[in-house]
Amino acid sequence: MNWYSLKIRFIAAIVLLYAAIGLVSFLAFQVVTDKVVRHLGTQFAVKQALLEKSRVNASIQQDLSLSRMLAASPFLHRWVTAEHDPALKKLALEEVENYRRNFTDRSVFLAAGKSGNYYFSDGKGKTGLDTPRYTLRPDNPNDAWYFRSMREVEDFELNVDYDNHLDLTKVWFNVVIKNRAGDKIGMCGSGIDLTSFIRDIVDSKEEGIDTILLAGDGAITGQRDRTHVIHNSKVRGTQKKFTIYDLLSSEKDQAKMKEAMRSLAAGQREVATSYLTVGGKRYLTAMSYLKEIGWFNLVLLDLDNVISSRTFFPILLISIIALLTLIISIGLLINRMVLVPLSLLARSADAIADGNFDIRSELKSRDEIGGLSRSFDSMAQIVKDHTENLEQLVRDRTEDLDRSHRELAESNRKVMDSIRYAQMIQASILPEENALRSSMRDLFLLYRPRDIVGGDFYYYRQCGESFVIAVADCTGHGVPGAFMSMTAKAVIDRAIDALGCGSPADLLKELDRLMRETLQQGSADARFDNGLEIGLCVCSPEQRRIAFAGAGIDLIYSCDGELTTVPGARQSIGYRRTDRNFSYPTTIVSVSEGMTCYLASDGILDQSGGAKGWGFGKKRFGELLEKISRLPAAEQLQAIEQELSRYQGNRPQRDDITVLGFRL
Repeated sequence: MNWYSLKIRFIAAIVLLYAAIGLVSFLAFQVVTDKVVRHLGTQFAVKQALLEKSRVNASIQQDLSLSRMLAASPFLHRWVTAEHDPALKKLALEEVENYRRNFTDRSVFLAAGKSGNYYFSDGKGKTGLDTPRYTLRPDNPNDAWYFRSMREVEDFELNVDYDNHLDLTKVWFNVVIKNRAGDKIGMCGSGIDLTSFIRDIVDSKEEGIDTILLAGDGAITGQRDRTHVIHNSKVRGTQKKFTIYDLLSSEKDQAKMKEAMRSLAAGQREVATSYLTVGGKRYLTAMSYLKEIGWFNLVLLDLDNVISSRTFFPILLISIIALLTLIISIGLLINRMVLVPLSLLARSADAIADGNFDIRSELKSRDEIGGLSRSFDSMAQIVKDHTENLEQLVRDRTEDLDRSHRELAESNRKVMDSIRYAQMIQASILPEENALRSSMRDLFLLYRPRDIVGGDFYYYRQCGESFVIAVADCTGHGVPGAFMSMTAKAVIDRAIDALGCGSPADLLKELDRLMRETLQQGSADARFDNGLEIGLCVCSPEQRRIAFAGAGIDLIYSCDGELTTVPGARQSIGYRRTDRNFSYPTTIVSVSEGMTCYLASDGILDQSGGAKGWGFGKKRFGELLEKISRLPAAEQLQAIEQELSRYQGNRPQRDDITVLGFRL
C-alpha cells in the first residue's frame, strides 16, 4: 500500500477533519446545552419557588385567619379577664369549640394572660376546654415560648415547637389576644401536626426537587428530613437551633444566602436564585419570602435529575450520524469522480517517465479531468516528438556550456594571476622582518589583508642612529587599497627624503601635502576622495626615546603591565575634507626597560564577533595587551591570533588587520 497516495491521504484528511469537527461540535454542544439547562433550570426553579410559596400560604392561611378571628371574639375577651364567671365561660368555650371543629388539625389552645392557665383541646379523650391543662410559669423553661411571644409578638407568629406538657410537636399559630385598649390579655390559636405539615408542604412528589422552610433567622422550620426540624422544636433557653447556614459548606455561600434573605425581606425582588452547595451537593436554588408569616421557602433543584444535558444527547447523536453520512457520501463521490481518474493519469505519467511515450490515458469524460486527460495525451505525443531530437540538442547545449566554462575559467585565472602578482609587488614595498629586527630587540607582526592584497601596510626606514617605523591604513580594500598603499609608501619616502627623520609631526604634515598633490585632491574636477590614517614613530635607541605623531592611529605602550595610550590626532591624511593648515602634535615617550610598544590599524577593533556580533573594540583590545605585554613577542602574537579567532568565530573578516608590537 502506497501511504503517500492521494487516496490514502484524502481518507486520512477526511478522518482527521471529521474528528476535529466532531470534537469542536461536541464542545460547542456541551457549552450550549449547559447554557440552555441553566436557563431552563433557573426558570423552572423560580416557578417552583412561587408554586411552593402559594402552597404554603394556602395551607396555613385558613388556620391563621381562623386563629386571628378567634382572638378578636368579644366573648373570649370578656371571659379571659373574668375567667371564673360561669356564664361568660360557657359562651366563650362554646365559641372556641366551634372554631376548633373548623381548624385543619381539629385542635385549639387558649392561654389566659391574667391567670396563666393554659387550655387545650383536640376533640379526643375526655379532657376538654372546661379545665386548664396546666398553668404557665415564667420560671419554667418549657413555658418560655409564651412569655417571649407576649413580650415580642404584636399580632401573631408561626412557630415549630415541642410542647413538653402535651408531648406534641406541631407548627403552632400563636395569635395575641388584645382588648379594645390594645393591651395583651392572652393568646390563642391552633397547631398542625409536624408530620402532616411536612408531608403536605415540604415533601415533593417530583424527583430532584427539595423544599426547606426557614425562619427569619435561618432556623430550619420545615424539611423532608425531620431530624433538624424536631431538634429545633425542642430547643429551649440558650440552646442553638440548626440553621440553613450549618448546611452550607462555604462562607461565600453563607454570605449569598444572607444577602438573598435580606433583599427578599426588603421587597427588592420576589425570587432569589443562585448556585449553592447544600449538604455537600451542588444545587440550583430559588428562594421566596412568605411575608404573612415571616418565613422563607428555599427550593433545591438537582439539575442532573430534573433537566440534564443527557436529555439533548439524541440530538447530538443524530447530528453526528448525519455528519458522518455526509462525509462518507462526499468521499465516495470524490473517489469515483476525481481519485480514480487521477490514478489512471498517474499510471500514464509513470509509464512516460519510464520512457514509454505511446501510452494514453483514454479517459472520455467531458469534465475538467477529461480535459486534463486529453491535454496529457497531446503532451505525451509532443514529448515523444521532441525526445527524438532532444539528445542532439542536449549535446549542442553541453558543448556551448563547456566552452563558456573554459572561457570563464581562463578569465578567472588571468584575474587571479594579476592579483597574485600585485601581491608580490605590494610585498616588495614592505620592509623585511630581518631589517626590523636589526633595530629592535624584540618584535611581532600580525599582517592580515582582508583580500589577497589590501590597503594596510607597515613602514620602516633607518636614519643614522634613529629609524622611522609606522603602521598605515589606506582607503579601500583589495586591489584599490593595494594601489593606495604603494602610493602612500612612495609619498612617505619623499617626505623623509625632504625633511629627514626629525619631527614626526612635520613628516605627517608634509605627507598630507604630498598626498593631496599626488592624488590631485585640490583640482576642481577631482572625482574621488582618498587618503589614509597613520601612526608614525621616530625611534632613537641611543637616547632611549620615541617621538610619536598620529593621524587616526594611536600609540599604545606598556610598562610593568600598566598600559598607556598616546592618541593620534583625529585628522586623517590626504582627504579633501581635512584641514590643510592642521598641525599634528608630537609626543615624546621615554623608553624604560621592558617597555613594549604597539601600533594597530582599526581592522582588529572593528572585527565583529561574539554572541551579539559587536566589534572587538578598544576596551577588549587594551585588556588583552595588558594581560600579554610581559610575554615574549612570539607568544604575544600567538595570544592575539587565538583571541581574535575565538571572538570572530565563523564571521567573515571585515577589514584589513595590522598589529605591530616591538621593544627597543
